[in-house]
Amino acid sequence: MNRSVQVSAIVPAYNEEDRIEATLKALHDIPQIDEILVINDGSQDRTATLARPLAHQVESFSQNLGKGAALTRGVKQARGEILLFVDADLKEHARSCSALLEPIINGDTDMTIACFPSPRKKGGFGFVKGLAKNGVRWLTGSTLNATLSGQRALKREVWERFASIPCGFGIELGLTVHALRCGYRIEEILLPLSHRETGRDWNGFVHRGKQFFAILRTLIVLWRQAV
Repeated sequence: MNRSVQVSAIVPAYNEEDRIEATLKALHDIPQIDEILVINDGSQDRTATLARPLAHQVESFSQNLGKGAALTRGVKQARGEILLFVDADLKEHARSCSALLEPIINGDTDMTIACFPSPRKKGGFGFVKGLAKNGVRWLTGSTLNATLSGQRALKREVWERFASIPCGFGIELGLTVHALRCGYRIEEILLPLSHRETGRDWNGFVHRGKQFFAILRTLIVLWRQAV
């Protein structure tokens, strides 16, 4: 195992004051991580304040710019040749993300993606996941189950060849399709992860609706790039 490779954990966060501390403490328990960067994406709560004692660097946007913009800023500030993306709401489950790093550090793959166990409650996410999964298969011929997972590790070179970065929900989908088109190796890893679940109330359906159309727009853009 080549431990001369530096690993940067990048945590985009929006209004996560209830969870950010536990997530960052869990990341500190992963020995492979050399630095932790938090990108505060226009939070209106104490996310940035609580993150500062636990992160090597905290960058803050004055307004919410979206996950793609947050990850872009994080990668720009990061020093590592291996990047670990972790959602801010994982709490103690973030510790399991260590399993995403070893295959890359060992040179076995170029990107790892965390697969979550089945959710405890139905939130309408299956329809969105199905659209993304079928879209990736249509665009690349490859079948992956966790195309929308925000928990992933990758070599910096994979990101740097990513020409067009969606700002919203489409970032993970775009990155997955890009990597496959460029011939990079992707490995999915089932991890015992859990984060905030969107329910079947009105707010949950609105959120899923926005996500669905963002994924659809991203697929159309990716299709146009290929023709």
